[in-house]
Amino acid sequence: MKTRQLGHLRMSVLAVALAAVTATTVGTAPAAHAAGPVELRLVPLGSGYEAGLQQQVGYWNLNRLSAASLNGDGSEAVAPAAGWDDTARPWAGGGKITKTVGKLVMRNADGASTTDALSACTATVVQSRNKSVVVTAAHCLRINWGLNAPLDLNQVATNVLFIPDFRGENLPRVAPGTDLEQGPAIGPDVAPYGVWAVTRAWWTEGWAAQANHLNNNDMVAMVVDNPADERPIEDVVGGGQSIGFNPARQTPRTNFGYPTVNFKSYSGPNFSSTGAAVINGSPNVNDVPAAQQRIYDGRSLLFSQGPSWINREWWWDTNSDLMKTQLSPGSSGGPWFKDFNQTTGEGVLVGVTSHLAQSSTGGLDAIAEAEGRAPSPYMAGTNFGDQEKAAFETAQSITPGA
Repeated sequence: MKTRQLGHLRMSVLAVALAAVTATTVGTAPAAHAAGPVELRLVPLGSGYEAGLQQQVGYWNLNRLSAASLNGDGSEAVAPAAGWDDTARPWAGGGKITKTVGKLVMRNADGASTTDALSACTATVVQSRNKSVVVTAAHCLRINWGLNAPLDLNQVATNVLFIPDFRGENLPRVAPGTDLEQGPAIGPDVAPYGVWAVTRAWWTEGWAAQANHLNNNDMVAMVVDNPADERPIEDVVGGGQSIGFNPARQTPRTNFGYPTVNFKSYSGPNFSSTGAAVINGSPNVNDVPAAQQRIYDGRSLLFSQGPSWINREWWWDTNSDLMKTQLSPGSSGGPWFKDFNQTTGEGVLVGVTSHLAQSSTGGLDAIAEAEGRAPSPYMAGTNFGDQEKAAFETAQSITPGA
């Protein structure tokens, strides 16, 4: 999740803060005024497809996955002493949700050279004609705080990997200075349904024109493939979640994600002089008492549930919704369901986590974003409308590799 700013003066500060939150790479901006969804192609078509697919998957090993997936402060998760509530609690119900939601990890590049700036989001397998579509937030793959012009701060993800039913409890933490070029292969203890390369993706028309949170069409539909399995992902995990568009607003939602970043968690911990996350009995920077503070590590799937209402940006309604939730970055792109059944783990996917909100009425706090903190315990999620439907329809219409 990323928040937005109000003018060009804060862009350089925000670009630094945003880079620590989600995964992106600097690249060439798509057309400023695209008509319809815009494609990001990560694996070439034709004769180079199989080699490109293998390269996408082969880039990742356990060391890289750990660096991308787990928090940067080295701490393991600590539950709030006052207990979990509906704003966040670990998912322990099993069902279809465990197979369809997973960890999405990305590599970054700057267009001229490549780096190992790695990070993670959350994504969901959905029912589609080609049985190969996974949905997340558009900002996980592209963001541009330069507003396309006059500044070009465009960042576009590469080497994107999806792991359904991510078993983070089995992922070893890497020590600082570990060589990420080398590392054990990702096995079924961490990825029981395999590792899936994102080969092509389509973000919304609005996001192509303005890829930041001044735009609320923060959704991308991705096609995934696995060089080690000829079956489409739905056949492997047992089917995708239902997806719906233009749902009724201001109705209950249930959302999921892998919260990871503690410094941008409203009820997160304090930090020691060495940068370690600590719950030391003192209120945190948001004046949240110690009993309500918690530490996230990125290993586990958590969920929130409760009412939703329309997000307001300053004085106008938007096509994104709000919930009170204690999830944090790492949950970006996680599903927002209506009519979620906790027994079966199924619902209708009608949105994805987009960004932290300034307050219970919505909006954005540019100062909080630049300072790297959460301004409120509320979050905005893109509500799937016509643009999101167009991106999904495009993704489900193609044959992977063709």
